[in-house]
Amino acid sequence: MESSTATTSAGIMAATGEQAWLTAVLRPAGSLDRAAVRRLGAALSQLAAASDMILVDLTAADIHNPRALAQALSGPAADFERAGRCLVVVGASPALSAELDRAAVPVATLASDALPARLPAPVPVQGSSGRPVAAVTR
Repeated sequence: MESSTATTSAGIMAATGEQAWLTAVLRPAGSLDRAAVRRLGAALSQLAAASDMILVDLTAADIHNPRALAQALSGPAADFERAGRCLVVVGASPALSAELDRAAVPVATLASDALPARLPAPVPVQGSSGRPVAAVTR
């Protein structure tokens, strides 16, 4: 019988008393039209299975339909709330905040200036071949 890596990791952390916290950051940029809102909702649903907190940074996004975005955030936000996790939206416009409130979407919102203006530069991570395989932020 095979067990998934996530299950194994969770079992090890429980056995050793360790607690891990995984945060994912999504930063959609440009126009959030109907198709982009659907893609964002699908990405949130996928990340919800493996993340403790997701931060959606909307500071680089142009939101055409705040109601549609609030609806797309509704399902993943409810999943997070049931699991004792958190969905955070940074840079929500007054119109989006009103739609989130109207639909009672369980999200935390932060002002657009809540994040640093400049994130630290990523540090390349090298694989066994010596080639960069990823970048991590300090």
